[in-house]
Amino acid sequence: MESQVQVEVVSAESVERVMGIFIQVDLYSKKNEQIASVFEEDMTLEFKKMFSGQIFKRDQQLIMNVTCEDRGKTKSKILRLKILTIATPSGVSQPGELRFGMLEPTSLVHWSVPDSGGQVLLNTTGGDHKSNLFKGEFNFVKLGIGGLDAEFETIFRKAFASRVYSAEKVRAFGIHHVRGMLLYGPPGCGKTLIAREIGKLLNARDPKIVNGPEVLDKYVGSAEEKIRELFADAEVEQLNAGDESMLHIIIFDEIDAICKSRGTVRDGTGVHDSIVNQLLSKIDGVDILNNILIIGMTNRKDMIDDALLRPGRLEVQIEIGLPDEFGRSQILNIHTADMKENGVITEEAINFLPILARSTQNYTGAELAGIIRSATSFALRRNIELNGDEVKTDGE
Repeated sequence: MESQVQVEVVSAESVERVMGIFIQVDLYSKKNEQIASVFEEDMTLEFKKMFSGQIFKRDQQLIMNVTCEDRGKTKSKILRLKILTIATPSGVSQPGELRFGMLEPTSLVHWSVPDSGGQVLLNTTGGDHKSNLFKGEFNFVKLGIGGLDAEFETIFRKAFASRVYSAEKVRAFGIHHVRGMLLYGPPGCGKTLIAREIGKLLNARDPKIVNGPEVLDKYVGSAEEKIRELFADAEVEQLNAGDESMLHIIIFDEIDAICKSRGTVRDGTGVHDSIVNQLLSKIDGVDILNNILIIGMTNRKDMIDDALLRPGRLEVQIEIGLPDEFGRSQILNIHTADMKENGVITEEAINFLPILARSTQNYTGAELAGIIRSATSFALRRNIELNGDEVKTDGE
């Protein structure tokens, strides 16, 4: 019996190293099988042992043999694996994109089960890795984020890579987790969007979002008290749960409003200086909190006190700048995705999007979204009569 096999030629130049790989796992054969308990760290070790140096792509499927706990007995089981996403230095694989990555011993491996639950129970006890920090796969396009793959890769490497490992492994390296990052750049380029979506990607406490001016108060000591309240839950949980504490995220929008360089505000109260001092003591004080991540956002990095920007505080500083042509194309596709899905955009308009992406150099993501809204308004207006009634059309 003959069968056909599709072969694709991959050039060496197109293969990057895998920084993170997201894998869905289930039993290969489900006939009369009970739920099997698998240690994630054992699967990771076996996966790297079998496949290190091999090339993977999104949606690739393979099988692997591991030792599982089945009805109280240790048995060898064959697992069915599906590559959900691979993250490489140039970004994260998107649906339909032909991007390859080579697995390395240092690649981070994240396991998940099917949405239906499957027949595999992931167990994280006793290994080098913590329970999954991330929910599902890294798919920024689904989250409505375009043109920021490189920035997310930097954030992942600097702010989250160490948090995937157990506290013992991190202490063995003699390092601390990154506790703060600053997103800066022109308005409308996605700083707020990134900070908001990071909270959705992580298995963490619900983010606390603070607009900088809201912290200011006319009463002496009130602003400092508000800062202390933001950290109170994290302090209590670290005291009770220690290394098992979940991550607490605090997001400061317009952080330059409250963290101006000390001595530059001449209001006679000294409240701005006190806020900076209070924030510094909480981020990097005597009792260091390892379960917090501060995300500050600003259009004016130059106004922020230098003490906040040194390593150990807001040390990861990412410029969220204007998108390039590829990024603009991603953004335009995101904002027209619903139109394509519902069949309310013409093929001519779809084919025009790459031309629009090339001709909108120096446009921000917000301005590109505005173009789509403006174009939509013209289409809607054409189908409205002067008396305000909708024109009945046949699928136009």
